[in-house]
Amino acid sequence: MDLEFTVFDDSGLLGLVDAAAYVPFVSESWTYEQLMNHFGVESAKGSILVWDCGDGGDAYRIRLKSGITRTLGFREATGDLVVTTNKIYLASYTALTMAAQFSDYSIPDKRETDFVVHLPPGTYRTRIVQMYDPQSSRAITNGPHFLIEFGPGSGQRWSSVQWSVT
Repeated sequence: MDLEFTVFDDSGLLGLVDAAAYVPFVSESWTYEQLMNHFGVESAKGSILVWDCGDGGDAYRIRLKSGITRTLGFREATGDLVVTTNKIYLASYTALTMAAQFSDYSIPDKRETDFVVHLPPGTYRTRIVQMYDPQSSRAITNGPHFLIEFGPGSGQRWSSVQWSVT
């Protein structure tokens, strides 16, 4: 597997989601704290990994690969993702919040159905590498903003949004 996607998000939070296992709805009037707590609960189940890009939003180029490498970036986090069917999705914060507020919305969002990654069911050690300093005035002009790698086995389940800047 060697995939590349560009995910647009105005808020700077992205997720990697097993849509078959993730429970998206929170409340019609959720608060930010409730949503962050919900992401933590679902992360602990292994159904989602959410990270804060740290720059308030952009068009993010994301490269996804099989195998864990030693590629260095600005920062990285590794967590478990459990694949219950044969696919997971990249999701923008916009899609995640719409599904959190409206019970008739789902993940993937209708505009994000192409952001699919096919993986056999199982638990994957998932490494997310941010390739740039989000506080730097130097923008990345080529290459991915994020490298996401999938390896066999398990390690640690997240309990919160990684790199949260709240």
